[in-house]
Amino acid sequence: PGAAVMAVAGPTGPWPAPQHPCGERASVSAAAAPLLGEGRSSAGLGARSVLGAAALACSLACRRSVRLARGRGCRELGGRRGPGRTCSAVLPDGTNEEGEALTAPLNFTRDEFAAFGSQRVILYQQDLSPPCAKIRALLLYYGIPFMTIPGRHPTSEYKKIPVLEINGLQINDSHIIMTSLAPVLTGRLPTEEEIAWSEKLTFEFLPAFEVELAGDGNDIAALTEMTQGFRRFIIDLVTPVLGAFIGAVFRSRYPKMKLPSSIYGKEFRQALGDKPFFHGDQPGPIDLSVYGTYCAFIDKIGNCRSAARFLQDSGLESWDSRMREVVPPVNDRMQFAKTRTARFNIFTDPESILFGKEDELVKKSPFTKK
Repeated sequence: PGAAVMAVAGPTGPWPAPQHPCGERASVSAAAAPLLGEGRSSAGLGARSVLGAAALACSLACRRSVRLARGRGCRELGGRRGPGRTCSAVLPDGTNEEGEALTAPLNFTRDEFAAFGSQRVILYQQDLSPPCAKIRALLLYYGIPFMTIPGRHPTSEYKKIPVLEINGLQINDSHIIMTSLAPVLTGRLPTEEEIAWSEKLTFEFLPAFEVELAGDGNDIAALTEMTQGFRRFIIDLVTPVLGAFIGAVFRSRYPKMKLPSSIYGKEFRQALGDKPFFHGDQPGPIDLSVYGTYCAFIDKIGNCRSAARFLQDSGLESWDSRMREVVPPVNDRMQFAKTRTARFNIFTDPESILFGKEDELVKKSPFTKK
């Protein structure tokens, strides 16, 4: 856990009026009005769950699973429908359910986002969760100051990670977080190709890579620091079974998932063409989504065999080198919260757990102001 303090600049673009699946336009949520154009509610795809076999796969905890929200009737946030109500499914605390996107765009610019500061942009997460690492990579690259706190949000009805809090507005689910932030950070709406890639990377490539990682005894041993003696023997014995088990579970949750993960890497390499990055001369959300899936493991253990195999088989080693030149390390961060007490103190006295105000990572963001 930790934070990087940076500043950025850039406008956001217009967003079409959101429509709820039940056919009614989302109404205003007064509590979220300062941050959302027309309200805080939801509809989309999700992120979740713990990788099984906790003892060996503890570093991989906090998986996502897909749960498409269909056929949900309109729920009210209390009382009769009217101003301050929403027709989209929400949790009892008013935040979006897993698999439910915000029904209105975030109503602030990239400049304003950066100006909130790390005490008002808080990511509840785990360092070695790929969905969490993707969000850290996105925020770090675009120079957004933020704080990370290990584990779930202590007061929320949403019991999974990641959760991102922006100036009091809570957004749940890594896919929803990424797709909500992308227009703010890029200053434009995503193209149809980018939307398709975002879903493919979240619900096909990411689980495929995790299946491979969970089945690699060398990587699991390094991540769990069980590299010698009897514990390493157990790791080598169990990881093939673990990989097969997780693969079976994920195939039922992600029917489009294919193995090996390099299938998606080769498609991505083909989409790059002659461009240095998917988005052109500079990386964008799609590049960061691919990169964020595996980069935390390389940052943690250096020689991550699963990541190296994916990059080599996909022909993405040069692209990865370019990404590492411009994206700060996602695990090389200041310590902000170390204890359970600190997690709760942050809501009443954020300054009490700050151990510093700046980070050397600031200098690595291409969006950082001089």
